[in-house]
Amino acid sequence: MDKRIQDSTTEQASPVTETCSDSRRRLIKGVAGATPLLMTVASRPVLGAQCTPSAWISGNLSDHGHEKMSCGGRSPGYWKTAARRWRRTGYHPGTCTMEHHGICRTYNTDGTPFHSSHRGGVFAGGFYGDRTLMQVLWLDGGADPYQLGAHIVAALLNAASNPDYGMSVADVQDMYRQLEFKGFYQPSSGEPMTTQECVLFIQNTFS
Repeated sequence: MDKRIQDSTTEQASPVTETCSDSRRRLIKGVAGATPLLMTVASRPVLGAQCTPSAWISGNLSDHGHEKMSCGGRSPGYWKTAARRWRRTGYHPGTCTMEHHGICRTYNTDGTPFHSSHRGGVFAGGFYGDRTLMQVLWLDGGADPYQLGAHIVAALLNAASNPDYGMSVADVQDMYRQLEFKGFYQPSSGEPMTTQECVLFIQNTFS
């Protein structure tokens, strides 16, 4: 790993003291200048799902015959409307406060908090304030740039419910931590990934 990346990891601010404005600047900065690499990644032929960030970003398709056809992940849309399935993840969606045509669209604050600065929360940082995991899933693009929050929550729930998912819960937490504190994610091998690329990778894991 690059020494500068190691130094920035060592010197990063405490998640509890990180302000939302600092977090917002870092995450938004992380998506800037992503277009050239993003176009390169998006143009690669899809011969099978790449279930880890390193494999996806490197485009290592040399062993097609042993690739998984699916990573077994579910989308944010699935997890928004499948609150009962959360029971097997260990996280809680919260109490439904408003239904529309049988679908709950508004949840109380009694669900699992998104940020670890709140008791029982999951992710470092402070970008999403005091919202719960489910409340972040329902945010629109204005409050959730590139829908990172929704996709990182989906990845978390996928990792917690599917032992064959390409990332562990700790892996998902580390991806988000790096994006919030450094503005990019450095996989175990390969080039750093922007916020946009992380969202594309997570989408690649959906069944």
